[in-house]
Amino acid sequence: MEDIAPPLACLFEMQQALRNGEPARAGVARWLRESEDDFARDLKRALFAWDQGADWRPEAQKMRSPYRRAVCDALMRSLGGQSVQARLEELRGEIELACDLEIRRHVDLLPLRAMMPLLLLEFPAFLLLIFGPLMSQLMEEVSR
Repeated sequence: MEDIAPPLACLFEMQQALRNGEPARAGVARWLRESEDDFARDLKRALFAWDQGADWRPEAQKMRSPYRRAVCDALMRSLGGQSVQARLEELRGEIELACDLEIRRHVDLLPLRAMMPLLLLEFPAFLLLIFGPLMSQLMEEVSR
């Protein structure tokens, strides 16, 4: 999670382009120049299919999340001449909520993940500290 979610970043660029009076594709083109992740690669394939007059939906179905497919669908609707500003606002809220839920889920698992080194490494070491001298004395007594 080093940067913002790719569909959300693409959506921000689309909204910014629309606010500036540009087509949504201009914002996506700006985002695609800066991004090198798998969503950008999939979106480029869908745009290429659109430009060639082919069906872009199979490329969109290969995207791994419904949010990525929804952003792609909104872009294609925009390219088709439909108004997408309201859909972009709705998607933005959904994607932000999904990001918050993913972050919460990750944070909720952190205490458990932090306990793993304790259980696997430190606890056996403490057992050795406690029982080591006892075992040493027992071995001395047995060897006499």
